[in-house]
Amino acid sequence: MAEVDVRDVLFVVRHRGVRLSVGIGAALGGLLLLWGYPRAHALLVRSNSLRAADVEAALSVIPWMPSAVRAQLGVRYLYDPLTFDPQRALAHLQQAVRENPFDFRNWLHLAQGYEATGDRARADAAYRRALASAPAYFLPRWLYANFLLRHGERERAIEVFARAVRANPEAAANVAELLQDADAIQRLDRLANRMSVRARLCAFLLARDAFAPALALWRDLAWDEDGGAKLWLARALISRGIEIGEAERAHALWRAVSERIYGRVGETPIWNGGFEQPRLVEKVADRPPLSLGVPVGSETFDRDFEWRIAGEAGVVAEVARGEAYEGKRALRLEFVKSEGVRFSGVAQLIPLRPATLYELRFAYRADLRGDPRVLVEIIEAPRGIPREDRVLFRWWMLPEAKRTEWVLVRETFQTLPTTSLALLRVRREPAASLTDFVNGRVWFDAFAIRPIEAGAEKRS
Repeated sequence: MAEVDVRDVLFVVRHRGVRLSVGIGAALGGLLLLWGYPRAHALLVRSNSLRAADVEAALSVIPWMPSAVRAQLGVRYLYDPLTFDPQRALAHLQQAVRENPFDFRNWLHLAQGYEATGDRARADAAYRRALASAPAYFLPRWLYANFLLRHGERERAIEVFARAVRANPEAAANVAELLQDADAIQRLDRLANRMSVRARLCAFLLARDAFAPALALWRDLAWDEDGGAKLWLARALISRGIEIGEAERAHALWRAVSERIYGRVGETPIWNGGFEQPRLVEKVADRPPLSLGVPVGSETFDRDFEWRIAGEAGVVAEVARGEAYEGKRALRLEFVKSEGVRFSGVAQLIPLRPATLYELRFAYRADLRGDPRVLVEIIEAPRGIPREDRVLFRWWMLPEAKRTEWVLVRETFQTLPTTSLALLRVRREPAASLTDFVNGRVWFDAFAIRPIEAGAEKRS
């Protein structure tokens, strides 16, 4: 067999003219690329700041302009008052959709273009294509729901809004602001059926004094392991209910929360009359567990049915252990300033029925020198604001200063026809004379109140 010797073959261009032409062509091509690319890139980057006519001219000579530039030009024709031209906008937006049908933004722009030209049916179809392109996104649903709302399709809009807030619960308050109507907001809640949305809608209604629908949403909230949003909203509802004159429902809510935290509570309107339970503010944070769209801070819970116990100048007020009439704890006031002591740092709001006879019971003991001038009183407090001219009950500690044994007090009083909410408080008024003097301690315990039914005998 004959063997073939394969060797490298080298082609050599021997004519200088050909080599020169190739070099010049490559150099010109490189220069053209260096000159043209930055300008084309700058045109793309600066297309938002150019006049529409400039971009139109660029599109006529650069057919490969990205669909995003066409969409931006279409949006400019839609919303720039200097270049407003809906028909020209549609031409660019339709081309952008043809070039990139998978970008939901192109469909949204096209829908807005159809809406601007009054073609509602095509606008609706384009919005639905945007939803199909981005089913988990909030923006397409938000814009489509607003479109339906503008065109009077409120029920369909609420359905789309519900899916939008499921995707983005933080927008629940914005949606509620658009709907306004409490019934529509409750329908939105039912369709969304998500606790984070429900909590925000409850907060929205509460901030606008829609107490009854806010309370209805609150009841459907689930209790978290630590109470969470439901417990925080309960405190806000109680405070707002008292403020707007819904004391009865606010107190029922207070009892529900108290039973949730402390177990079963007594039937007396006075909460924690024996000071055995820790104060609710010690168990619940003032700040919400998530942003709910309502004010945060001490002003959110400035009214409730808790004991308010605070020392003042010359008086230390605290709940003490081991010195009780019953149970393990009692209220103790210590007078560390001897003259001119004025004190009103112990108080609790209590709901009462109008025109009803009540019995108030409490126990006290004292280790004092001087004139006690300590009193227990009940005055009307509509909406949580005490009315000093409407005193329902007043009891003064007897002048005998030293009473080391507990004394049980039982007194009756009659509420006025206007009474619904009252303030029970312990305070001291200084004497007018220069001989005013008090020093030592006084304890109170076992506060309770009950209505005396008609025909029942008055207890001694």
